[in-house]
Amino acid sequence: MKETDTLDELYQLIYGFIESAIQLKRLPRQGWIRVGISLSDVESVADHAYNTTMLSLLLCDLHNALYPERPISTEIVMRLAIVHDLPECRYQDFDRQVKIMLGQDRYQQFKSQLLTTASTEMLSLILNEDVKKQWQETFHELHNVESTEMKFVSYVDKLEVLIQAISYETIGYHSFLFDSFWETSKKYLEDCPFEVINDLLPILEEERASIGE
Repeated sequence: MKETDTLDELYQLIYGFIESAIQLKRLPRQGWIRVGISLSDVESVADHAYNTTMLSLLLCDLHNALYPERPISTEIVMRLAIVHDLPECRYQDFDRQVKIMLGQDRYQQFKSQLLTTASTEMLSLILNEDVKKQWQETFHELHNVESTEMKFVSYVDKLEVLIQAISYETIGYHSFLFDSFWETSKKYLEDCPFEVINDLLPILEEERASIGE
């Protein structure tokens, strides 16, 4: 490979791909705004991605330590967690109110179309074909939620919402603002097959109940 080609690839990664990703730091999570969290307190999509990734890493390590007969790839979990909301830099964060307005089927079709378009645009910023192929596989898994690792991340994603809700309660926001988040997340977690995630849920519920005592 020519040196100029390598420099072009690196330039495109930094000033194309990464510059796009940086936008997530300026994109607030819409669900929190909807229930009245102030802009000074609301987490960004980047905040959420970081917290989800950290939680995924910790729980994946714990799962592998406790259940070595059912290993989960830490590397894949990390890749999926850190980029699971990356396509939002190409549109915006949509909360569940959009799903309610459109209905489940139309919402899934709408979101899938957006994700496909956003992923295609992001991939166009990666010039190296080997790297692009690897990211194509990552985005494909994000869209289809087929692997054990992606399912794991999707459940951890719901836990992060509850942890963030508890964080808001501890700084003074009223508990009732977050009832719908707890209801939605707990319903999603009903089918979770991962013990380390299921065991954490009642601990979070106890933590929430203790606030203000």
